[in-house]
Amino acid sequence: MNWKKRSTENTPSGIDLKYINENLQDCPDVIRKKVYIDNRQGAFFYFLEGLTDKDLIQRDFINPIVEMSLRELSNEMNIHNLPCNKTTLLHDSQAVIDSIMSGDSVFICAALPFAVSCTLADIEKRAIEEPVIEKNVRGPHEGFVEPLGTNLSILRRKIKNNNLKFKTVTLGVQTKQKVAVAYIEGIANMEIVNGLIDKINNIEIDGLLAIGYIEQSLTSHPNSLFPQFLATERPDKAMSALLEGRITILLDGTPVVLVAPVNFLTFFQALDDYSTLWIHGSFLRMLRFTALIVAILLPSLYIAITSFHYYSVPLNLLVPLAESRAKVPFPPIIEVLILEATVEMVREAAVRLPTYIGTAISVVAGLILGEAAVQAGIVSDLLIVIVAATAVASYVIPSYDMSLAVRILRFLFMVASSIFGIIGIVMCTALTLAHLLTMDSLGQPYFQPLTPLVKKDIKDTFFRLPIKNMGKRQEMTRTNNKFRGRSDDRKK
Repeated sequence: MNWKKRSTENTPSGIDLKYINENLQDCPDVIRKKVYIDNRQGAFFYFLEGLTDKDLIQRDFINPIVEMSLRELSNEMNIHNLPCNKTTLLHDSQAVIDSIMSGDSVFICAALPFAVSCTLADIEKRAIEEPVIEKNVRGPHEGFVEPLGTNLSILRRKIKNNNLKFKTVTLGVQTKQKVAVAYIEGIANMEIVNGLIDKINNIEIDGLLAIGYIEQSLTSHPNSLFPQFLATERPDKAMSALLEGRITILLDGTPVVLVAPVNFLTFFQALDDYSTLWIHGSFLRMLRFTALIVAILLPSLYIAITSFHYYSVPLNLLVPLAESRAKVPFPPIIEVLILEATVEMVREAAVRLPTYIGTAISVVAGLILGEAAVQAGIVSDLLIVIVAATAVASYVIPSYDMSLAVRILRFLFMVASSIFGIIGIVMCTALTLAHLLTMDSLGQPYFQPLTPLVKKDIKDTFFRLPIKNMGKRQEMTRTNNKFRGRSDDRKK
């Protein structure tokens, strides 16, 4: 394209072709096609190569316009009758540039008081498939993808109701990415929805590489270990949250969505809890909370007992423990830190490396390094079992963010137990609970329904009762329709 030869003509509305061409310099992916209306009036089509369907542009946008006379094009009704999905009239040069950069096709004629924008997108995207880190047994095996439009259509397909609303916001001074806030009108609390949208509108940033940028901008406790938004790639989780009166945040360019408000217990729930019998679901739920306790406390208990409270160990276990520890030249805290740090490095390596290499690295590290560490006298036999059980327990937690918080918290507990023994563990537990009690998610108590106590919501916490016994939605969403599957004015 020859951008140096610029038109000096402006449309009557003030659309400056010279300004547009100057701003589109060094953009080789912008296609600029010149045509003539009435065989005399020059006009231009602009569109991005790779983001638009060229065949559709030629058939539904360029050909119909070229066949019209200038008088016909001056009639806005004829413009809106074009066979395009979405046709918009633009009256500002910057709006024209923004429309082109968003993937729209734009028609500009100096004799017209407006420009015409048409959406005929053709964006490359990957297939819808199950998320890698969020698996289930009996639920749907599909996940969100990167294009925002596809994700909105997935939610619309699951909730065929006009009450499902999407409010969009454009963020990023440079990237101009779209953010959609989804909620169900009549169930979600509009005060919370509007407050969240106001906060999103106030975010000032160049661009958003991931939805975590929004999460960090909205969180009311930025220095906390614990997540205050539930991040998920699963449409079924987002659907469940919407039906409960929660809000989901979707960002164009990422398959991860945020759910809020949430409480601490939400991060330990999974779809399989509800797709199986209530006894099975309750067993899985309690298994996760047991894994939480093991993942946090087991290494610190080992340090406390071997350093300060060895007299509390039964004699038949104390003797082999002492024999195993006699070969180790390090104090228990150093021994545990060496092994835990190695496990964390192996875990991180397995995530970053290609799948087939990551699997091999995990096997080599688990078998060879562990055995070699025991033979070299760096760690004791019992500690290998403890660290392995701790690592497995941390994998049981469904949420990656909560699992990461637990892994960091485990190190704090280990340091405290190495200094104060059991008292250090009790002190850290009390401080952690106190911190959880002071937190909130979009202004709602983070530890509800335990504190403040909501008795009716206990039925879906550490266990769950049958579906027929959970007729009301949770209080923390401050929903306008408290009854599931019926109007709020009907009594249960």
